[in-house]
Amino acid sequence: MAFGPSKTTESKTASFFAHDLVVKGDVENQGDLHIEGQLQGNVTGHGTITVAEQGEVHGNVEGRLVVVIGRVEGNVTGAEKVEVLEKSTVKGDITSARISVEEGASVSGKFETTPREVGIPSAKS
Repeated sequence: MAFGPSKTTESKTASFFAHDLVVKGDVENQGDLHIEGQLQGNVTGHGTITVAEQGEVHGNVEGRLVVVIGRVEGNVTGAEKVEVLEKSTVKGDITSARISVEEGASVSGKFETTPREVGIPSAKS
């Protein structure tokens, strides 16, 4: 019998920016983040960051997995993967170990794939 926290169970929190919300400033999140509103600043997360269909980010986006369905004007970095889905727009460079761009997406910038995970800045104490 093992004591202490289980290594297989992971506590995840999710945050949600509603479509009518406008945020000015940088955002850091430990869990998953779903953005449907407008964010004018940089986003750093340690989970999945999703920019929804109505969502807009005017700044850099960094997370473990970044999914763009809406619009990003800034660089996008995914430690594991970046997905740019149909009808989305990215105006900036994309860096990740794996990059997926669907037909119909618009990307203005360069792609850089890395052989290993891209580092995410550590959380501020």
